[in-house]
Amino acid sequence: MSKLSELLCGDYRDLGELSEVLDLLASTIDDFSTRCFDFLQREESEDIVTLGAYCGRALLEASCIALIGRITPYRLLLLKRYQEQPTFDLGIRHKISIEWKGDILPKNTVPKDQLWNKVEDKNLTSPLLSDYMWDIYWIPAFKRLLDDTVDESHTYLRDLASIPPEGICQSLRKEAEELYSSLSKGIHQEFIIPHAVAYDAITVQNLLQRTVILVTRLALISHYIPTSAALINKEKLLEFLTDIEQRDMS
Repeated sequence: MSKLSELLCGDYRDLGELSEVLDLLASTIDDFSTRCFDFLQREESEDIVTLGAYCGRALLEASCIALIGRITPYRLLLLKRYQEQPTFDLGIRHKISIEWKGDILPKNTVPKDQLWNKVEDKNLTSPLLSDYMWDIYWIPAFKRLLDDTVDESHTYLRDLASIPPEGICQSLRKEAEELYSSLSKGIHQEFIIPHAVAYDAITVQNLLQRTVILVTRLALISHYIPTSAALINKEKLLEFLTDIEQRDMS
């Protein structure tokens, strides 16, 4: 396992079915992060323009799904059981499938001043980066992370600490939304101009670097959510972070 997949999936041994899910996701994260880091560390690459966006989006999605599995495991275990049924049909769209808008980003946002005034049925779902998840899980965990690593000399941590707690939700969610959209444009055949015009190597490298930074930030914070599965301790967190930073081109 790579240090990035270990950071995202945590210590998932002895978690029953969840271990199986996280092991599969860790393998996916390993495959695509290896390509992403390879693209970041090479100034020239023949296939970065054609494959870079695909690898980046796959890494982004797999990382976020792993975090869903650790924070709200019921969602993935339900999906696993459903997909194991002999009647599962690959040829149709299943409403239970993981969707970017609905499972990772919320379909609806709730203004901060209305968050707890009236909780409506449509907001009772728990997308990874929804307003209620931020208020209940992410923001308290972010504060714990800052308190615990305030003296650490890691670039990722210093940059993360520069974001005020009240702005962390908007900052990371906006970054996730922008990256997904930008990487998707590099995959879908919506351009009738050469990809290299809009997605040259430097542009793709920037998107990949931002993707690695985003999923690393989310993973770090996730290990300070006390109810998350597969938590790892601070020493391992910093060990993994050091390896990731060294592989980053920054």
